[in-house]
Amino acid sequence: MIYSPEVEKQLLAGLLNYPDKYVEIAMFVGSKDFFFEPHQIIYSFIKSDYEAGNHVDEIILSERIKLSGISFEDNINVADYLRALKLKKSSKQSVIECAKELCKLSARRSLSKTGEDMQRVMKNIDPAKSLNEIIESCDKIYASNIDLYENGENFPQNIYEDMEEIIELRGNNPQDNFGPVGPHPRLHELFGSLLRPGNITTIVARTGVGKTQFVMDFCNKVSATEGIPVLHLDNGEMSKEELIMRQCSSLSGVPLSLLETGRWRNAGQEVVDKVRKVWAIVKEYKFYYQNVGGMDSDAIMQLVKHFYFGQVKRGNEMILCYDYIKTSSEKMGNKAEYQVVGETVDKFKRLIQREIVFNDKPMVSMMTSVQSNRTGITNNRTSDNIVDDESIVSLSDRITQFSSHLLSLRQKTTDELAEENNMFGTHRLTCFKFRHLGDNIHRAIQPVRMPTGDLKRNFINLSFENFNITEVGDLQDMVDSQVDVDLISGNGASDIDI
Repeated sequence: MIYSPEVEKQLLAGLLNYPDKYVEIAMFVGSKDFFFEPHQIIYSFIKSDYEAGNHVDEIILSERIKLSGISFEDNINVADYLRALKLKKSSKQSVIECAKELCKLSARRSLSKTGEDMQRVMKNIDPAKSLNEIIESCDKIYASNIDLYENGENFPQNIYEDMEEIIELRGNNPQDNFGPVGPHPRLHELFGSLLRPGNITTIVARTGVGKTQFVMDFCNKVSATEGIPVLHLDNGEMSKEELIMRQCSSLSGVPLSLLETGRWRNAGQEVVDKVRKVWAIVKEYKFYYQNVGGMDSDAIMQLVKHFYFGQVKRGNEMILCYDYIKTSSEKMGNKAEYQVVGETVDKFKRLIQREIVFNDKPMVSMMTSVQSNRTGITNNRTSDNIVDDESIVSLSDRITQFSSHLLSLRQKTTDELAEENNMFGTHRLTCFKFRHLGDNIHRAIQPVRMPTGDLKRNFINLSFENFNITEVGDLQDMVDSQVDVDLISGNGASDIDI
């Protein structure tokens, strides 16, 4: 048997009882995978309802099918049929299992038909045809019968077919920005949006430097300005309460110690007013938290999809904030750590570029962080002994490969702070890789000429204070300010590689 009415019924029953499971099978199950026409129709209506953000209900579903004018053979009453499916015993796991079995049956039918068509054609083929022509005939039959992907975006397309339309449309509707503008003007001017949908921005830093603080502050401020919801996934490093305390401290300006101990109530009316002012501010914010410590990457991907389709809804943008990339609870098996991390990054890239899309456009931007290796340590070292390039990225080369922007964040050394007279912040942010740039391309890619004549890679100055982060210009601003920068430290020899 190459079809199973029971498998098809069980899958539909599972979707009626657990409609959120649709997102887990949508990428590999299409209506054509069902053998029986009534099941094809029911699935297509479930799909359209779910993707439109409507509640999947068997009563509403039956009415929609009736109103469409579609009728089933053998005088099947669609309302009764759906009610019977709804009452079938099912489970969330059975949805996935039945979907996989359905795809196997569908593939077997396609292959069987392919074999029959090839046999018929080969019996009647012109003997004068060459070997290449015979093979080409078989290829055409195979291609017409085997449809592994329901969605057209998964099939190679000629990019030039739509060039005129796309370029003309963009000319009629010019865009100032691709992705939201971040909270740091100079950073955006140089490198454009760090939260461009479909892109991953990675912040590299050592433990305790402030990468979590930077990522959260950046995403939270963009969310507050643009109204884009943030899903913050914590890899077991910080509890919900810790996160709340830090965010309140950042928004209010009240020291974290006062909030954690509860002494803010007795710290004077000014402090109390600052804290309580935050309540009105955060009511408009959309910052969601989930601790994913102990979850493997597949479970995390499903969580993100469930949240997006269930909470954010299809067609709306979302920021995915992941702190931070590590092996977590992955099953290592015989794989090295870098291989497991690489696979996780692959999954995130596929998720935001191909699985959560609307009208073929990505809807999710991602900002994450990763530990640097020991060459990026700044403690008890002078600036001359610090490596400031992409070699500090630990775990996997795929992190660098799949990042649209790769930025290093580190604390300034005591000699750097002294030479800058503490006028240019506490941290420096250096971009090592960029897939796109901002409006000031020259400033982004050209090394800065120091008063000494040396060329140094440009970087952004940041000030970290009480979990709030502000930008203090870039290296070029420092040079232009007439501050004594002759000895400003940092790697940046004349053979700088940008």
